[in-house]
This record gives sequence, structure tokens and C-alpha cells, in this order.
Amino acid sequence: SFFFKKNIKNEIATLYIFCRYIDDISDSGNLNKIQAKQKLKDVIKDLKKQKSKDIIVKNFIKLMIKKNIQIKTPIMLINGVMQDLGKVKLKNLEELIIYSYKVAGTVGLMVCNILDVNNKELKFKGIQLGIAMQITNIIRDIDEDLKKNRIYFPLEFLTIKNVKPREILSNKDLQKKISKDIERLKKFSDLIYSNSRIGIYKLPIRYRLPIAVASRLYQGIGVKIRNHNYNIWNKRHYLSFVEKLTKSIIVLFEIFLLRNIVENKKIEKELNKILLKLSNSYCD
Repeated sequence: SFFFKKNIKNEIATLYIFCRYIDDISDSGNLNKIQAKQKLKDVIKDLKKQKSKDIIVKNFIKLMIKKNIQIKTPIMLINGVMQDLGKVKLKNLEELIIYSYKVAGTVGLMVCNILDVNNKELKFKGIQLGIAMQITNIIRDIDEDLKKNRIYFPLEFLTIKNVKPREILSNKDLQKKISKDIERLKKFSDLIYSNSRIGIYKLPIRYRLPIAVASRLYQGIGVKIRNHNYNIWNKRHYLSFVEKLTKSIIVLFEIFLLRNIVENKKIEKELNKILLKLSNSYCD
């Protein structure tokens, strides 16, 4: 936020507070599943009528109108969060991409609106950055999610089959197998990060640096997990201040000296094909 002008900083803060609020409704534990689902449905109703007594939702509605954020985008986000209230078990890569688009790609899309990025190609890159970051989240939080009886790690990426979450938590052999499976998913997310970076380097200079730093730092969590042999059990990986500083300096070097990134067209087409199943205008 240090790099943004005050008005942009405030708008991003409004978006963040809204997204945090939606996530907390689902995941804070203050509400049971029925109550949480109803509250999320109430937020959708408020968004549709563009009026709310809730100050967080009210402020977001103002932002949504001001920055021309299509109502379907935050509704897609809320639908993704509601998915967490049911039985979470993603079968394959397609389900992972769709889920990640709902809960994170939509956020990248809304940030594009705040930054007045109207180019659809760049918006798609923003969506991809959100998806890549969500996959990093999933990799980092496997242990925590299993404790909540959730598996966001796509089953087709797992070498173990028909195992209940609780079994994995108490079986070190199963944990070792999953740790090996993580590498494949991390490599896939790295390809998406790389593709999204092409869009980042096309942003106006005032936005390029902070978004590039955010991207590199988040991807760095996956790198740190790899350096610890994908051991994500009973520990949460994060970057130290020195690691953040080092990676930020590398980003400065990349932005000004190394900007020739080869786009992975296969990944680009695959993501586009999957997201088109959601909507023909998912980039609006």
C-alpha cells in the first residue's frame, strides 16, 4: 500500500475489508453453517438492491458503483465462500481452477477495476494472479484444512485414494506421500504466476512495482515450502522480513532489466477454456 496514492489505497482497503468480512462469515466459527449461509445470502440481496444497513457492505456497494465492478463478480466470490460451508473435496484440476477463480480470481478482477485496467488481456492476467495465489494458499494450509475436514488439494493430484482427512493427520506415511504430490501442484501454480507476470509488466509504472512485489512474495511462500521438502505438517510457512526484502530487490531488477517472459500458451488456453464454462464474460 506504500506505493499507492491515498484514494487507490483507500479503495483497495475497502475491497480487502469486504473480502475479509465475507470470509469471516464463513470461517470465523461465530456462526453455524445455516446461519453463515443465510448471512451470505443476505449480503447478495443487499448487493442486488445496492443498499445495506451493514457499513462494510454499504462501503463496498459505493466502491462497486464508482469503479464499475460488475455485480456478478462479488456474487461469484460469495458463492465460492459458500462452497466452503458444504463438503469440500475437489476432484480435479478443473474444479480447483473454478473454485480458485471464485474466491481469488474475482478479487484480482476487482483490483483491476480499482486500478482502471480495462484491457481484457490484462484483466485475465489479474485473474490468473489471484488463482496462482489461491493455489499457494491451498498448498500452505493443507494441514489446517484437513483439521476442518476439508480437502482443497485436487484428488487427481493425490497418489493416495479414498482416505479420510482425519486419517492423513494421524499417519506420517500418508503425509510424506502428500508432500511429494505437492510438488506437481506447485509447478503448475508457478506457470500461472509466470503468465500473470507478463500482465503485471504491462501495467502503468505506478502500479507495476507493488503488484510485482506482492506476486513474488506470495510465490516465495511456495518456494520456501519446496526448500523444506514440502513439509507443511504442523507448521505454517511464511517469509521473514529479510526474505521479503531480498525478493523485493530481485523484483526491482526484473522489472527494469529482465522483462522478456515467454508466455505458456497451453496454460493460457486451458484456464480460458475452464473459465468459459462459468461465463462467456468472466473477464468483465
